[in-house]
Amino acid sequence: MDSDRAGDGWSALADGTRRAIVACLAEGPQAVGQLAAALPVSRSAVSQHLKILKDAGLVSERAAGTRRIYRLNPAAVAALRDQLDTYWQRALAGYTDVARARNRGGRVTQTEAATVRREVVVQAPIAQAFRVFTQRFGDFKPREHNLLTSPIAETVFEPRVGGHIYDRAADGSECRWARILAYEPPDRVVFSWDIGPHWQLESDPDRTSEVEVRFIAEGDTRTRVQLEHRHLDRHGPGWQSLAEGIGDDQGWPLYLARYATVIHEDH
Repeated sequence: MDSDRAGDGWSALADGTRRAIVACLAEGPQAVGQLAAALPVSRSAVSQHLKILKDAGLVSERAAGTRRIYRLNPAAVAALRDQLDTYWQRALAGYTDVARARNRGGRVTQTEAATVRREVVVQAPIAQAFRVFTQRFGDFKPREHNLLTSPIAETVFEPRVGGHIYDRAADGSECRWARILAYEPPDRVVFSWDIGPHWQLESDPDRTSEVEVRFIAEGDTRTRVQLEHRHLDRHGPGWQSLAEGIGDDQGWPLYLARYATVIHEDH
């Protein structure tokens, strides 16, 4: 489910009757008459709500004689759940930071301020979650995040310690903006962040931060992906604006949301 369709899904579920229909369909496929019998609305109203749910991709239908049988679209519902997990984890992370600050009388240490943590839960085995993150990094990295003067044609993630993450532009020019520091499939990968506060390449390794991504299996088909971008203060003056940039909705949350979408498409 792409971000636009996910937005449609949330809008569709804003209505109480449609949530009730989804709850009924969670019990199994049903016809309009069955749904209307279980709800305090007419058949025509149920049909109208079903059309909205279909347009949002949450419900599909099939013919069974003269009747139409409706069922939930499991992939779309799972994508919404993954997105909700992301929002929930971000809320918990923010709550934890506030709680820690209050315990210290409202103070946040520079080490904590210089660390950005985000995570997402994906419906995939741990090996697949690791593979998609590393082998398909260029499929979810936003092309608009570009330090080159020409549009990005591809982003390459070299799967080895000492390798790089780099963008290659349509004109053949390249921008190597990260170095692979640890590569431990399927559990962990660490890479440097060689981009400074003014969004320019940093050639001094001592003035770069690092990103650690851990993959934690939560069953055979579910993986928690935890990202920690730390030591941002190493970038020197202006590092706070860099921390804000990578932590906001157009930073790592955008990467992880698109990564979850690629995971869904990879099945």
